[in-house]
Amino acid sequence: MTGQPLSAPARAVLTADEIARLLPHRHPFFLLDRITALEPGASAEALKNVTASDGVLAGHFPGRMLYPGVLLVECVAQLAAVIYGSAAAQSSTGDLVADVADRVGYLAEIRQAKFMKPVFPGDQVVFRAQSGPRLGGLISVNGQASVGRELVMTARLAVTELDQP
Repeated sequence: MTGQPLSAPARAVLTADEIARLLPHRHPFFLLDRITALEPGASAEALKNVTASDGVLAGHFPGRMLYPGVLLVECVAQLAAVIYGSAAAQSSTGDLVADVADRVGYLAEIRQAKFMKPVFPGDQVVFRAQSGPRLGGLISVNGQASVGRELVMTARLAVTELDQP
């Protein structure tokens, strides 16, 4: 085989098992495969590998599978929860990962979501999210998704964080 060598997989800052300790989500709504960059309380980057075996693709759409845009937005919301969950874990235990999933609130608002290109089975989606200002119990989040060098989605969200379990 000739051509460019395969690039090494992105190093995991948090593995799927560690992400599961930060999020209350479970199959089929546990969506992030790996966190590749993390600044607790501020920003993060994650990977999602889209495969033909993802159950949602069977009905979206038969004959032309594509990953639903609403799930791209949900991935950004989950990444936001990792951002503030890791900050809570670090402040309470000194560890980046602690069982803080009971602090994860809800997706409260989706603003300015734009979908530029479809996402197909075989794509590896890179999500980036940055925490913005807090307004009461709401945290503003700017997020984006890319496949390779192509931007496929941008969104501004508001999420909540539960103060007490």
